[in-house]
Order: sequence, then C-alpha cells, then structure tokens
Amino acid sequence: MKKKVLFGYDYSSKEGLKFLLYLFVGGTAAIVEWALFYLFFYYLFAGRGLSLPWLTNVATAAAFGLSTLYHYFLGNILVFDSGSRFSRGKEVGLVFLVSVMGLGFNLLLMYFFVSLLAWPPLFSKIGASAIVVAWNYLSRKRFIFRS
Repeated sequence: MKKKVLFGYDYSSKEGLKFLLYLFVGGTAAIVEWALFYLFFYYLFAGRGLSLPWLTNVATAAAFGLSTLYHYFLGNILVFDSGSRFSRGKEVGLVFLVSVMGLGFNLLLMYFFVSLLAWPPLFSKIGASAIVVAWNYLSRKRFIFRS
C-alpha cells in the first residue's frame, strides 16, 4: 500500500479518515456534477429555447462524465491506492466500466424522475446522484482499488 500523507500527517492506515476524505471527494464531485448539469441544461439548452425532456439526459451524461474524471483523480490522490490491485490500464478500464454502469443508473433515474414523475430537472439530478453515489463507492472500494 502506498503512503497517504496530508499536511505532513500519514493517514495510510486510518480507514475512518480515508472514508471522510472519500465523502469529501464524492461531495465535491457531486457539486461539480450538479453545477455542470445546471450550466449545460439551463444555459445550453433551456437558455436557447430547447426544452425537450431527453436533453436532461444529454446534460446528465456530460456532467456525469466530467465529474467522474474529477472524482477519479482526486480520489486517487486522497483515498485510494491506485495501481496496487490491477495494472493502470485495467484499473482505468474498470473505472470506466463502473462509471458507465453508474451513468446508466443515473440516466434511468433521471428519465423516471423527470419524464414519469415530472419532477424539476435539478431536483431530479440531486436525487439520482444520491442513489448512484452508493454504487460508485461500493464498486470502487470492493472491486477496483485498495484504500
């Protein structure tokens, strides 16, 4: 396991602190995702007079992809031991597989909330993100990285 140090403090064996850092990484990634969704949906689509329900999925996919990259890099710096379980190439492939599955869950939830329940898009996005975060954490922790 690689050494994890923050402000001179070695927390490599402090699972509680690593979990809190994961929540920080995930929380900031969620904020990045919601902000990007808001910008994409309300400025690129609704701001141009486009209001088709499927455009929420386009905004969701773009925001999800960019926030996943943010989460991957920050998570590897602060929480996970990247490259210790699999080769980097396989690790990246697994991260993208898990992320694509999470995106599928996210898109399905967005369709359900927006199209079927007629919830506001941003409220729907927050709810979908809350559900998908459990998938992301468990799959990364159990199947991809050592923390």
